[in-house]
Amino acid sequence: MTSLDTSKKPGPQDWHRADIKAALEKRGLSLARLARLNGYGRTSTAAALHFPWPKMERLIAAAIGVAPQSIWPSRYHADGAPKSGRGERGLGRYKAKHITGGDAVNVHKRRAA
Repeated sequence: MTSLDTSKKPGPQDWHRADIKAALEKRGLSLARLARLNGYGRTSTAAALHFPWPKMERLIAAAIGVAPQSIWPSRYHADGAPKSGRGERGLGRYKAKHITGGDAVNVHKRRAA
């Protein structure tokens, strides 16, 4: 008896950090140098390898010569727009709290009082 394979096809994976660094080094850059050339602290670009930071991702991708969504497909929608917030990136721990218009006004009145 055969069983059906119902597992999902794995989606595109993000580039490995070492591959990103190697691509920059092939162009004569390091993460620290790229950050300094763009007016950031030397560790700023390295932070984008660990945490979503669309502006830094664009800098790194431009230096390599590819689109940011091709380096980090898990951080971008199919149209190239960055995914925003924990829920879209699959990192959410809690459900979002929704405040209705009336509740938002009351919160501000309580703070002012």
